[in-house]
Amino acid sequence: MRKTYFLYLLTGMLLFLTTATSGKEMQLMSIWKQAEIKVDGDESEWSGSLYYLEEQKMGLGLKNDTGYLYIIIKATDQNTQLQIMRTGLTIWLDAKGKKEKTLGIHYPIGMQDYGMPLAKDRQPSQDSSKLQKQFTEMLDKIELLGPGKNDKKRINRVNNSGIEASINDTLGVMVCELKIPLKQSNEFAYAIVADTGATISLGLETGELKREKMKGNPPMGGGMPPGGGGSPGGIPPGGRGGMPGGREGIKMSEPIKFWAKVSLAKAAVDKN
Repeated sequence: MRKTYFLYLLTGMLLFLTTATSGKEMQLMSIWKQAEIKVDGDESEWSGSLYYLEEQKMGLGLKNDTGYLYIIIKATDQNTQLQIMRTGLTIWLDAKGKKEKTLGIHYPIGMQDYGMPLAKDRQPSQDSSKLQKQFTEMLDKIELLGPGKNDKKRINRVNNSGIEASINDTLGVMVCELKIPLKQSNEFAYAIVADTGATISLGLETGELKREKMKGNPPMGGGMPPGGGGSPGGIPPGGRGGMPGGREGIKMSEPIKFWAKVSLAKAAVDKN
């Protein structure tokens, strides 16, 4: 094998040791996608290729090919998980490498946007089946933001726009995966608009908690609603039952606001 291939493998293996610290914009590298990535909230295809964002308490992985950017976000910290599920998570992408919020993928949208309740506001009369239905619907929708400041469009998680997203919660580990087209076309109206080898900017942002929007109480504690394979949100059998918000004593963290420059991989490395 060529030396460049060994260097490529070494870079990928060492990514999980890289810690992103605060103070200045991070410089991250996307890895060329060597094998199929199924957007299902399963982190098995990302072994050894995640950066750790220390301040945000999340893992972040990036891969691309000629057509798509693949993103994985992993959270084991309960505060971070609650922040994401209650107020939602937006992935911002700017093809010019600045911090312009050109294209936003809002997923999950968050319980707050659906008027779902905090645990402390328990209402015994709350219809648990209705809340469960709301939560499942929330996981089955993606909100597309941009290019205009007030441009918003909600689509089904399973769609033909080229954008895919899935979230999974297994044994206390939350994994969110996304697939986003690099280039616009007649088929894909929403895309990053960047070539392989380009440097783009990527932002992660959660919302502000507005308690007036969350006036009731989820009847069950713990992660996300159970479901079989292929259920909305990609939730596996055996996952934690119920909806987040039932864990007393866990305080909401400050909203996540993170930006990094990302160098997209140019091409697959020749193995011969």
